[in-house]
Amino acid sequence: MSGREVVAVVPARGGSVGLPGKNLAPFLGRPLVTHTVATAIAAGLPRVVVSTDDTRIGEVASQAGAEVVRRPAELARSTSRTVDAVLHTLDVLDLPDSTVVVLLQPTSPLRTGDDVAACLQLHGTRTTGSVVQVADSPEHHPLKACLLVDGRLTPVRDWPDLEAPRQVLPPVLRPTGGVYVVGAGDLRRHRRFFVPEVLAQVIPAERAVDIDTAEDLRIAQERARAWGWS
Repeated sequence: MSGREVVAVVPARGGSVGLPGKNLAPFLGRPLVTHTVATAIAAGLPRVVVSTDDTRIGEVASQAGAEVVRRPAELARSTSRTVDAVLHTLDVLDLPDSTVVVLLQPTSPLRTGDDVAACLQLHGTRTTGSVVQVADSPEHHPLKACLLVDGRLTPVRDWPDLEAPRQVLPPVLRPTGGVYVVGAGDLRRHRRFFVPEVLAQVIPAERAVDIDTAEDLRIAQERARAWGWS
C-alpha cells in the first residue's frame, strides 16, 4: 500500500425492508455487523469504521472494536446509495484522497479475512482503479436477455447471442457485495466503486450469499456450520 492509510468502512443502517433489523441479525451467535468488524480485524485492517443511523448498531459496533460515524437520516433511507454514506464517512473523518477504502457490507457474512487480504494484494500499489469480489453466476446468461425499447425488443448485445449455446458466450461473473477496494480520491471523483481498471477477486458461488431475507440468512448459516465455521 506504499504507506497509504487503509480504512475499512462498514455501512449498517438500521432499517431494512426484506429482513427487519438485518444488520443486527445473529449469524453464528453474533450480530452480522459484529461478524463483519471481526472479519476486518482478522484481515489485519488497522482501522474499521461503521457508518450507521442506529444507536444500537453503533453500540454493538463500538463493542466489537470499530469506530462509529453517525449517518444522517437522509443517507439512511431504503433508497439511499451506499456510496453516499461512505463518502460522508470519508468527509467526517477528513480522510485524504490517498486513503485506500475497503467497503465491507454486513450482508456478506461468508466473505473471509483472507478474501479481504487477497483484494488488497490485488490492488497493490495502484494509484487508481478498484478491486471487486465476484463469483460465478450460473443463472440466466445476461447476453441472452432483451431490452424493451419503445415497445420493441432489442438484444443486450447482439441477436445471435440469443440463440448461441451458453458455452460459447463469455463467462459471467457477478459482484458478491462482499469486498470493494478503491482509493478515496477515485471514490470522490467518480462516486462509484467500479473504477477502471477493475480487478476481480473470484470466490466460489456458494460463498456469494447476500443477506436480504430470513431465508438468505438461514442458507448462509447452514453453509457456514457445514464448513465448520464458528
